[in-house]
Amino acid sequence: MSETVDSATAVTPQLCQTPLGDFLLQRYPTRRKELLQAWCGADLLLLEAVTQTLPRPASALVVNDEHGALCTALSASGIATTLWTDSALAAHAAALNTANNSAPAVDVVWSTERPPAAPDIVLLRVPKQKALLRQQLATIAGLLPAGALLLAAAMDKHTPKGLSEELQHWVGTPHREHGQYKAHLWRTQRAAEPVPAAPEPGQNYVCEALGIPLYALPNVFSREGLDIGSRFLLDQLPALRPVTRAVDLACGNGVIGLAALQAGLATTVWFCDESAQAIASARINAQRLLAPTTSQHKTHFLHGDGLLDWSEQAPELILCNPPFHAQHTVDDFVGRRLILQAAQVLAPGGALCLVANRHLDYRSALQTGFRQWRVLAENRKFRVYLAER
Repeated sequence: MSETVDSATAVTPQLCQTPLGDFLLQRYPTRRKELLQAWCGADLLLLEAVTQTLPRPASALVVNDEHGALCTALSASGIATTLWTDSALAAHAAALNTANNSAPAVDVVWSTERPPAAPDIVLLRVPKQKALLRQQLATIAGLLPAGALLLAAAMDKHTPKGLSEELQHWVGTPHREHGQYKAHLWRTQRAAEPVPAAPEPGQNYVCEALGIPLYALPNVFSREGLDIGSRFLLDQLPALRPVTRAVDLACGNGVIGLAALQAGLATTVWFCDESAQAIASARINAQRLLAPTTSQHKTHFLHGDGLLDWSEQAPELILCNPPFHAQHTVDDFVGRRLILQAAQVLAPGGALCLVANRHLDYRSALQTGFRQWRVLAENRKFRVYLAER
């Protein structure tokens, strides 16, 4: 846990040289001895393309800026910038890096809302999920007047198949430019044709554990079916002591917290996630499982950086199936960070019940944060840990 840092001042920013100027940037969340940069080749290509755009844009919509590199450079250059993102962490990063570089703060619009119409230019960091890409392109196409410019960029090893076809369908004919920095950029102008009908953003699957269809928006983990890690954690719920207040941390579509409510394991459940679409999905599923008046009293929702903004009464139980990817990379940093947050928030004697892939070793984090812990259950793929504060 020694490398986990929640103070933004604990890490020295790195110098990022861009066509719009040089900026000191850092990743958020921060960790000591960070080796990864807060920008990538796709960011540099997008900023270079902005400098080549005439007349110079006065306003920009930035989509999926992971660590604020795009927002910082554009805002510092006098371009009124709006960030359209699903991620509370990305919003924190943009606020941190614009402030560190004395740039004006950017407006943030969550992925569950519609951005302001008619920006001069759109900068799109192509997302990992194809369904999210379609949803974003369909929305963007409805914002832009004919002839407006969309710049899209992706790292070569992460470029989804069919990207050009998606751009063609939703926006206009794309022009793929020469690659640089292990990335490519596409220029697309909004065609004069009518916008195609937008796809249904969410998807349902039947959840036998709850007896209802569960809903998930495009950026929600395991949106097509109950993942096997959550299923294994659900199997262990009968072994837990019933409580008054519980938290479903990194809740996704809310299946774990809803199962705890349905089984009588908790009277009230808070659903917490850094994804706006996850929180929206969990809210919809809570309304499906519970009567509207019951849902208002038994369920609450927190969109933010895990439990860092927790200001409620301490919960007695936290249930968690933490992410084990940082974008495209397998990484246990998120899980260890959530374990520390849980240890800081839980009521004395409270418990964390966490499921994790066997190859991810959370033992040192549990030893740091908790009085005692044990393996509650395990199989060939997963372990369920029970830790007591």
